Amino acid sequence: MNNRDRLIELLSDHELERREVAELLKVKADTVNHWLASHESHNYKEMPDMAIELLEIKLELKKP
Repeated sequence: MNNRDRLIELLSDHELERREVAELLKVKADTVNHWLASHESHNYKEMPDMAIELLEIKLELKKP
């Protein structure tokens, strides 16, 4: 699974909005939009491994 697919899965599993992901990772909302764009889109940017790992860690820490 690539980072884009993992991000989509995390958005769904944790009922997150793109804005919330941006806040958790301290990036602009546009950055998250670029990560989620289709691979064919000129706006697409690969999500760095460290960003998806950080998001997973932060979401794990938020669990009750």
